[in-house]
Amino acid sequence: MKWCAYHYIYQIIQILIKGGDLSEQTKAGRQIALLGIFCPIFWYYFLSGADRSTLIFHGTHSGIVFLIGVAIMAVSLKKKSRIDE
Repeated sequence: MKWCAYHYIYQIIQILIKGGDLSEQTKAGRQIALLGIFCPIFWYYFLSGADRSTLIFHGTHSGIVFLIGVAIMAVSLKKKSRIDE
């Protein structure tokens, strides 16, 4: 379960609710984004020569997970820059 992107999304939501350390949020966002890029399900289907619709489905899902991770990192870094000012 630790490598599932949704596990990290759940963790970051908990951190946001509890007001946790911003560096934890940035790290979690990075991990989610990396899981979106290196999603083993997408790459399995890509390398095994799956049909186009399957690749589009899994590619879209991986892209959404990646964008969620990037958004979390951006929000976290923006909050950190406001605090540092």
